[in-house]
Amino acid sequence: MTVPAVDRIEYDGCSLIAGAAECGCPADAPRLGDAGVEARARDMFIWQQKAPPAGRAAARRGIDGLLAHARTRGPSDLVAELLRMSALLRIMEEDPVHLGEIDTLLDAYAELAELDDDACRLAEVAVLRAHRSAIFDHGDAALPDTAAALAILADIGDPEPGQGGLAWTQRMSRTLNGLLLVLLKLGAHELADEVSQRAVAVAESGSGPIDRLIHQLNRVRLQLSWALRLERGGREAAAATRFVAAAQIAHIAARLWTNARERHSGIGLPPVEDCIVVGAAYAMQHPGPQHLQRLDRLGRMAFLLDDRILLAIAAARCHMKGGSPFDAVRALEPLRGELLAREGPEPLLALALHREFARVEGAARADVPRLPGLEHYAAALEDELWALREARLLALRSHSEHHRLTREHGAVAAQALQDPLTGLPNRRALDLRLAEEMGAPTSQPCAVALVDLDRFKDVNDARSHAAGDRVLRAVAACLRTALRAPDMVARYGGDEFVVVMPATPLPVARAALLRAAEAVASLPEDVAAGVTMSVGVVRAPLDADPSAALAGADAAMYRAKRQGGNTVVIGASGDVPTGPVERTGRLRRVMSQVGSGPGRSARAGAPPGPPETAGL
Repeated sequence: MTVPAVDRIEYDGCSLIAGAAECGCPADAPRLGDAGVEARARDMFIWQQKAPPAGRAAARRGIDGLLAHARTRGPSDLVAELLRMSALLRIMEEDPVHLGEIDTLLDAYAELAELDDDACRLAEVAVLRAHRSAIFDHGDAALPDTAAALAILADIGDPEPGQGGLAWTQRMSRTLNGLLLVLLKLGAHELADEVSQRAVAVAESGSGPIDRLIHQLNRVRLQLSWALRLERGGREAAAATRFVAAAQIAHIAARLWTNARERHSGIGLPPVEDCIVVGAAYAMQHPGPQHLQRLDRLGRMAFLLDDRILLAIAAARCHMKGGSPFDAVRALEPLRGELLAREGPEPLLALALHREFARVEGAARADVPRLPGLEHYAAALEDELWALREARLLALRSHSEHHRLTREHGAVAAQALQDPLTGLPNRRALDLRLAEEMGAPTSQPCAVALVDLDRFKDVNDARSHAAGDRVLRAVAACLRTALRAPDMVARYGGDEFVVVMPATPLPVARAALLRAAEAVASLPEDVAAGVTMSVGVVRAPLDADPSAALAGADAAMYRAKRQGGNTVVIGASGDVPTGPVERTGRLRRVMSQVGSGPGRSARAGAPPGPPETAGL
């Protein structure tokens, strides 16, 4: 992205930006809050885009250090944001040496997005993976992730007025912007235009002036890239229309640029003299020698390859308009040589530069006749490339629709495995997970715990079943937050929950469950009505029937009840039956098969009665 240059910016203590060889932000991180750490990382990320290679490497180390510190605080939005920055920084460097690190960072970012079920973040994961594939592999490798991002973002509706807020708008705007740049790399200009228009609308709804400027500048890039692609396909009139549109949007961007410049550092050079994209757009609409000095100065500022290509083509056309074809060749030659020496796939705009070079070189060597066969071959090749572009566009739309339908099917399937009251996995999902864990050849069997709420019947009797439902939801949310990410918390029925803890020794499981019980007991009275938990936990034998593990956990849970509740009891060796247990509704109906003695049909300290079924 390109932002206005400023004479001086305060960077709130970042030693690297202040001129040091290394970043000291990781050492400062312990005294910074999350907002301070994120601000330091963001400043470094922006600064490094125009830094020399040594500065970019130092910024990468600085952001990595901040990420390492943030991870010590546990999963968070800050960790996710630093993972995104660290991955994108390496993608932008386009150095294959970083591929392994990029994939590791993106996997970690995806894990957090899936854990939070954050659609916008999941879309950004897909965008980053598509960006990575487009740079390091080839365009077709980026199609599935690009289509996934299109489908996910299409399902995200704009928030109602007053909802979403600045953070949502900025993240959505950023994700759409990233997708736009990927689509430009793929040559899918029609789709890119749709995404760009939505990005501008989102930015206008609540983003700051810099975000709005970035989107308008990228719309200029879109129009210029589209125009050059249309020229290659022999569609000169359509290309001219896009050049005009680029200049019109550049005029809008110039106003935003001026406003941003005045806000930060006062009056500076006019945008056409200081902004690469604006200068290129004006020069391409009306090429001529009057632009050459400006384009030369802008070329020394450019660091993005696509921007450098646009400036070189604009300069060549201005030389041609001034009748200097040899100067036009010299304007293109250095970048053409750089592109020929590159490893990996060429940017889409590189084809436009090679075509431009062929045209101006032919004009410079007017005495050399053109070969009709070669010109016919070039025209046929362009027709084939146009057809491939159309096929890629069709494939993107098809992939996107397929991904949308798959997501819809997955949502329906997820609903079938979800308890509607608490949002936790239901009994069917629990059965599937238990069968998977108990049938897996792991070195450490899973632990299975049965949770029963103490005094929950009193809530239903004294306050109403609606109040009981609210308590169940609060306890479910507390359990999910208090336990570890790999642990499954499922609602078994009524006020019973089951926890499946993969490859967990019983002492470790009991310690985690005790922390969860303490968290539930600490919930405010108006939230949880003073309920606590009685928990029984057992080691689930491998290759056994899952119902036997549940029966053993139930037996241990009743011992926790008899101890007064609000505690966790590890099951005894005889609690888990050796064979399957027939389950007919609630577990306590079949506990006579476990042989734990009389009185199992009633809770300790409570008279026999109907089961508590609030929320079923």
